[in-house]
Amino acid sequence: MIRCLSLFIPINYVTVLSLVVIAAGLYFFFRGFHLLARKRILLATPTSKIQSAVPGPVEVTGTAVGPHTLSAPITGKPCFLYRTVAWQLRNAKKQEWEKVADETLHLPFFIEDSTAQLLIEPLGADLDLRYDFQQEYEASFFSLNMEGVPPRLSVFLSRHGIFPGRRLRIEESSIKPGDALFAAGTLTENPGVQVRPFSPHNESPHDSASDSSSEPIPAPQVIHLQSGATPSAGQEMTQQERIAAALTRAGIAKPEAWSAAGVPYQRAVIDENPSPASSSAHSGTSLPEASCFNLTPPVVLMKSANDPAFVISFRSQKEIAIALAWKSSAMIWGGVASTLLGLYMLLARMTPL
Repeated sequence: MIRCLSLFIPINYVTVLSLVVIAAGLYFFFRGFHLLARKRILLATPTSKIQSAVPGPVEVTGTAVGPHTLSAPITGKPCFLYRTVAWQLRNAKKQEWEKVADETLHLPFFIEDSTAQLLIEPLGADLDLRYDFQQEYEASFFSLNMEGVPPRLSVFLSRHGIFPGRRLRIEESSIKPGDALFAAGTLTENPGVQVRPFSPHNESPHDSASDSSSEPIPAPQVIHLQSGATPSAGQEMTQQERIAAALTRAGIAKPEAWSAAGVPYQRAVIDENPSPASSSAHSGTSLPEASCFNLTPPVVLMKSANDPAFVISFRSQKEIAIALAWKSSAMIWGGVASTLLGLYMLLARMTPL
């Protein structure tokens, strides 16, 4: 086929570039119509109260609530879902950023309005959330000011094996208790989703979702370093001790990871020491009792194989529809323009001077 085309079109850099431009234009053209269809489906499905919602496509608005939370890696805020992304600057002149880490974790939670509560399993949802944290760091910040690096940031970078030798950007978004949400998905019979606390011993932070069969979170732990020092409260620990404790809890035993966090490697022995006071401090927020929720409800809002549209957003239905309209229009007309430009370049190569 390429030989046949070469009889009519000279195969060179311009020809290849033209074909790439045409392919990109066609992709954006059809992608724009896909987003336009999503917008129409979104507007065609009326927003309903939770109590009156029936199985099938459902759109609800309310407040995020639940008996259990996670801790976000960077901010440390209690949340039901977080996404933390790290970017490193690949090319300073072109401002090209490379994604070097993308960590997402969630627990099933409830959305509540004035009528009832509805369980949400957010696995596979298109997330549209506000940033809780967005910061850029120069490489010199880590090499010259290691004492000033937040311990949570050091642990996150070490867990993903990131060496901050280039400019770094960290972004974190989450769903926290009390957040106002809009959710559009499929209300279906509960396939076995249960509301349980997260257990770090059974799940890795790199997983996109927590296993519904995980055991309750273990009691807080006190870490005894082999240096012989007695356990101390978090307020009394130095910054390096906090980082060392966090690395040990995360199960990071590689000496090079400790070195990247600026902490000398030490073997640690972990002793469980349950304490009611420590448990309440770990939660970081006052949550409703588990008795206020049906932990195994008969229905759940989730992503369906038959209807893959599933959105969780801080925006309203109208705001999402407007954003989709602008985005689909830009893709459709941009795709048309790109395709026509590529065809013009090809015809110009075919036409003899």
